[in-house]
Amino acid sequence: METPIKFRNHISVVPERMGRMLVFLAALFFGSLVQNLPDLLEEARSLSEDRNTFLLSLGGILLLFLCFLGYQLLIWAKTWIYVSEGTLVIERRTLNRKVHTIAVRNISNINTEQNLFEMLIGTSKLKLDTNSLSTADKTDVRIVLKTSDAEAFRSYLLSLLHPDQTDPAEGEHGPEHLRPAGPDTYDIHAGLTDICAHGIFSISLLSVLVLAGCVLGTIGAISDTVQNGFSGNGPVGFLVSLLLVLGIFFSALWDILRGFIQYYDFRATRAGDRILIQYGLLKKSSYTIPVDKIQALKLNQSPLARLTGRYMAEIINVGMGDEASERNSFLVLYCKKDILRKRLLKLLPEFSGALDADISRQPRCVWSVWLIPALLFAAAAFASCRILPLFLPVRTLFCVVAAAAAVLFMLLLLILRYYTAGTDLQKDYIVLCNGYFGRHLMMTAYRHIQYIQLEQSPPAKWGHISKGTLYLLASSGNQAQNIPFFSEKKISFLRERLLHPEASSGYTNPIGKK
Repeated sequence: METPIKFRNHISVVPERMGRMLVFLAALFFGSLVQNLPDLLEEARSLSEDRNTFLLSLGGILLLFLCFLGYQLLIWAKTWIYVSEGTLVIERRTLNRKVHTIAVRNISNINTEQNLFEMLIGTSKLKLDTNSLSTADKTDVRIVLKTSDAEAFRSYLLSLLHPDQTDPAEGEHGPEHLRPAGPDTYDIHAGLTDICAHGIFSISLLSVLVLAGCVLGTIGAISDTVQNGFSGNGPVGFLVSLLLVLGIFFSALWDILRGFIQYYDFRATRAGDRILIQYGLLKKSSYTIPVDKIQALKLNQSPLARLTGRYMAEIINVGMGDEASERNSFLVLYCKKDILRKRLLKLLPEFSGALDADISRQPRCVWSVWLIPALLFAAAAFASCRILPLFLPVRTLFCVVAAAAAVLFMLLLLILRYYTAGTDLQKDYIVLCNGYFGRHLMMTAYRHIQYIQLEQSPPAKWGHISKGTLYLLASSGNQAQNIPFFSEKKISFLRERLLHPEASSGYTNPIGKK
């Protein structure tokens, strides 16, 4: 048996980890500085009189930093990575020895990523994920190597994962999906027009409202301060409040701009049993996704996209969309239905039938199920019109108008839910449709379902309908999928498909549509 070749992360992993620590400490320091500015200024005057005390404090901070740097260097020097007998091993030989072993066959994604720092020094980050529900919300393994070494190791892992295939990313001059490529290299290449269209249709209405609220609130606070001067906590309190509002403002602004920036130069292609996806401007990301690890396909429509007949496609699997910075697992950006159909046939023909799903709307008796909660909500809303004026300086008429508006909005949501949600139980796949103003369609094979939980309230039992939750092997955001109300006559068909997902030939749904 050959001795495995062991290697370490690139040394740049140390300053990357140190950088995150420094940013965290700087944020804490700045927050404390702003809140305690008057006291700190007074202490600074006393420190200027005692230089030795000041130097001693500075030396303590420097010593703490050097200790943390030494600890990170120790971890880097004592951490080894190697592949042995079909397993990837990450071994740390510090005081607390740790060995992390992953079977290569269980790897669901092998992705590469480059932030600005890594682009400057010529390194890349390998991000590996496995089919594990316990770690579905985080990346299992991160390995930082020189870009050429990272690509070589990625190709080696792919050769172990798919020994009957060659790596489609390799070429005569190096890895094709990491070097500059022309529009014809990939099946899909989103140009500037496509990126702008996607950014417009992916704008969140909530983010726009938050942004407008921050602007109006800041203008009002500044105007009040100019007219009446500082009050309460004085200028320091005003500065802290302003910084908090600015933080919320820029967070909402980034959420709006994300769709225009994050997926710059979006490219995707199908290579054998794998899908290659690449995008990014400030942070370049490259995904290699085995098709057999894809759990489901999602077709999303924002309210604006639904009005204009556009769709966006995402895939659900372990390894994409499992971090806050990778909220969505894109496959196709927003486009017209006929364009999406052509792109799905190129990238993921196994799920191309999602666009042709015959969604059965929820049975009409669902209104009897919604009646009691709706009446309770309306009663509570109008009852508050008599209670709130006793404790708050508001007029009864204002409360009545607000309660009526809330009840009408609830009724609007129920109507939109009724005309949007539904199911389609096909022979091999189940299709779920949910939403209110927007629309979200999810398609998965029965063999990919972990389990289904059905529930019936007394009104639903009398109406012979049921709803439930479908669970997939995915991150927490995609793990649970809501099943709208459907006739309980279809439960036996659903149970049969879950118990025998492979026995599809000649088996048809005896219930049919209703």
